[in-house]
Amino acid sequence: MLISQKILPFAIIACLPLGLIFLNYSIQKPRIGYLLYGTFTYYLTAIMRYSRQDGLSVISDSLLVYMVITILFYCARNKNDIRLSNAINFFTISYTVWILFILIQFINPANNHDSYVNGVRGWLLGTPILYFISCILLDRPKILKSSFIIIGIFTITAFLKLLYQKYRWFDAAEAEWLMQGSWYTHILSSGIRYFSIFSDAGNFGSNMGMISIVYGIITFHTSNKRLRLFYLCIALMGIGGMLMSGTRGALIVPLGGLVLYCLICRSIKIMVISSFAALLLYSFFAFTEIGNDNSLIKRMRTAFSPQEDASFNVRIENQRLISEYMQLHPWGAGLGKGVERVNIKDDRIVEDTIPPDAFYVDIWIQTGNIGLIIYIFICASTLIYACYIVMFRVQNKQLRNILAALLCGVFGMWLNGYVGRGMGMTPSFFMIAASLAFIMNGPYMDQQLKENHSEIQ
Repeated sequence: MLISQKILPFAIIACLPLGLIFLNYSIQKPRIGYLLYGTFTYYLTAIMRYSRQDGLSVISDSLLVYMVITILFYCARNKNDIRLSNAINFFTISYTVWILFILIQFINPANNHDSYVNGVRGWLLGTPILYFISCILLDRPKILKSSFIIIGIFTITAFLKLLYQKYRWFDAAEAEWLMQGSWYTHILSSGIRYFSIFSDAGNFGSNMGMISIVYGIITFHTSNKRLRLFYLCIALMGIGGMLMSGTRGALIVPLGGLVLYCLICRSIKIMVISSFAALLLYSFFAFTEIGNDNSLIKRMRTAFSPQEDASFNVRIENQRLISEYMQLHPWGAGLGKGVERVNIKDDRIVEDTIPPDAFYVDIWIQTGNIGLIIYIFICASTLIYACYIVMFRVQNKQLRNILAALLCGVFGMWLNGYVGRGMGMTPSFFMIAASLAFIMNGPYMDQQLKENHSEIQ
């Protein structure tokens, strides 16, 4: 298979022994299956790009179903270290409201059978199963600490690939992907937008923004010197990756996270420092020209004067056209569909759909004003309840600050949903689900630390 360049069959055969080992251990310890799922999800785009195979996301769904089976078998053997009751919390219950709305979307006259079935799979299968499993399995301080180390290692691999792209250029698979049309948004006169192992630079930049704010905060709340140095390096990699992605909308992730941290940290000293850091970062980009010799910094600075940016004005015009469409279609264009338009290109009439360009705009297009309001309300209510947990339900100071860091990362990604699609793409979507699961299990982890008289190192 390798000699004939059939990479995917070769990889399956070569990894089969390791897969059988994981299969055996994941039945005994379901959290190992979750680790496998997280690893596969993080590298899913790279696997598809180098194998030149589409539709591999079905493997992710299969792993989720497999984890449900292993958890049920594990609990049937009277194992008491997995609490199925963790699956029922504000986070998962609020999502059931969205599930009901998606089911109601079936009566949307704009829907057709094929697009509805294709669009509904993720909302009704993959997403709720991931939420429930995450809340069940991510409920221990030791797992929380291990997760930071694992995601940190993943980030290192992504950053190394970024450096390879910058100093050795793009490899054959990446060049092929660029030549299919992505060069138009990644190879610009203002500079190259790097994407590492991610689907695109926008997804990569927003994820690195989340990494920078989360690891930046926990660096100051880790007593172990080696871990503190490790977290600091990951935070710096996140900042570097965000800047080198050239994704201007990614700046809202660390900025928004810092603002939220100022409000929930419960410390006047930290509040002052965080406020000063956020103000300094904003002032650097908005009111100075420092670093304009660097094309990446110069491109990022244009995010603070969007009215002068051509792509931003195009987005505003697209949203105006979508708004006109929504006045006649309050339920949206239908799941998996878009708003059609007619363009004149090279003296030819071309029919296409208006690009959403952002996660919330995509929700708006598919489900209309009603769907967008419901989804934002669910996110806002989940955020408020998560803030309540972090501020008042968790007494351990170190755990409270770590969970606050995760919440700030999630909040920043949710803000980025207006200008980018990263929050709905892998691996950010998985990382958001895991972060919220840890937060919802915060009181239970706080109780464990209190009973064991221990701390998170």
